Amino acid sequence: MARLRDAWQRWLPTIGLIGMIGCGSGQKAATKTTPSFAGIKLVAAAVGDPAILATVSSQHGEWSATRGAEVSFQEKPVDPKATTGVDLLFFPAHRLGDLVDARALAVIPESLTRPSTKTDPETSEETKTEEAPPDPLQFADVVPAYREQVSRYGRDRMALPFGASALILVHNRSAFESEANRKAAADAKLKLEAPGTWNQFDALAKFFQGRDWNGDGTPDHGVALALGPDAEGVGDAIFLARAASLGQHRDQYSFLFDADTMAPRIDSPPFVEALQGLAALKDAGPPEAATLDAEAARRAFSQGKVALLIDRAETAGRWGNQKGIGVVPLPGSERVYDPARKLWENLSTPNRPSCLPYGGGWLVGVTASASPKSREAALDFAAYLIGPETATLLRGGRGFPMLPVRSALIGQGLSGASSASGVDSKQWADAVSRTVMAQKVVAGLRIPDSSGYLADLAKARAAVLKGESPELALKSVAEAWTERTKRLGTARQLWHYRRSLNALVTSPEPPER
Repeated sequence: MARLRDAWQRWLPTIGLIGMIGCGSGQKAATKTTPSFAGIKLVAAAVGDPAILATVSSQHGEWSATRGAEVSFQEKPVDPKATTGVDLLFFPAHRLGDLVDARALAVIPESLTRPSTKTDPETSEETKTEEAPPDPLQFADVVPAYREQVSRYGRDRMALPFGASALILVHNRSAFESEANRKAAADAKLKLEAPGTWNQFDALAKFFQGRDWNGDGTPDHGVALALGPDAEGVGDAIFLARAASLGQHRDQYSFLFDADTMAPRIDSPPFVEALQGLAALKDAGPPEAATLDAEAARRAFSQGKVALLIDRAETAGRWGNQKGIGVVPLPGSERVYDPARKLWENLSTPNRPSCLPYGGGWLVGVTASASPKSREAALDFAAYLIGPETATLLRGGRGFPMLPVRSALIGQGLSGASSASGVDSKQWADAVSRTVMAQKVVAGLRIPDSSGYLADLAKARAAVLKGESPELALKSVAEAWTERTKRLGTARQLWHYRRSLNALVTSPEPPER
């Protein structure tokens, strides 16, 4: 990593970024300060779903025109181990460990995101410059979790934040406002309000189940969740979010593994309790609740017969055209498990860490295999894409759902009233802001083969819904994770896990396999 960082200092001359973003900055200023990459031909590709490139391809025209460069986009996804010929990579953050392990990414220089500092190529120490240069990226507006956590791997910034993802709780207001429901809830001494804890959430889901609160003469349902096989990974994300409220202790950086031994924690009490609680909710949903994937859960909610839904905030446009859809952050837990002492602690206020899907969202990085001049151009293009003006334009795109990473854009609420009819935009913005800017944010697993680890977890969830006990199912996951870690190299995976937490000491380079 240090080698790549030093290389950047040699390859990256002072780039005049003033006016880089274009639109409204004044053509004369842009002409004087915009770097030229005449003749450079960049290749952009995706790790994972190449549909993300559609959001980029619609915005590269101005950059190409002002730089004299060309950008082409690969239609097929690339393997992290085979990025030769690619200059710019777009990828979900849970693949960051795969890319770092393959040495596929160049380190992003801090001088780009913090222009008031410079890095000494000999010591890698940062110092402030006498006069702060312009800051067209306005990087301080990027949500801290993405600015200082998701886009970093240890000390190194390996990519720039491009798009976010967050789980939120969606509710049908009719269910909460029905007079019949209000009376029944009062009789049951139950409050019809946004749940602060998962126990309250469970109680509400069971209360709404079987009641005709929409007045159509047929029973309605309590909750729709991605409990079945789910290609989007929302089901796994919901489970991990519930487990985080129970198992992400305030004194611990690590969550899924022991950060000293790489021993899995997935079969420990908070995970067992979380899986048990979610599996029980299949009886508080539609008849097919146990088999719903994320899209099927959205459809069930959009039909107006389900009171509660947990989903990715960026898919609000798929929740249906109902009179009133409320949005709040996910619940928390009134107790938390301390893995060091192996004891539960009761809390005065709910433990509500945010657990972000996909390792946090989507990133854009520059490949280590690109030529020096292509790297310089690719970095300039990546900076252009995440700049405030281009980010505003990308926010309106509907082809690939993702959240803005800038707090100012999140605060503006949903982009376009017609894109999410019936959703309370102010509540949506508040719920997303409170989620991504929570006091404790847990980025999803980002180590090599994170997809394989999550696939093991998905099998366990399916087994529990078919009747297997959560204890046995998660014990099987722990065994599978241990074997997977051994195959990949325990010492190396431990290095990656500690590195991915951004807060623990590691050597500059990973151990050999």
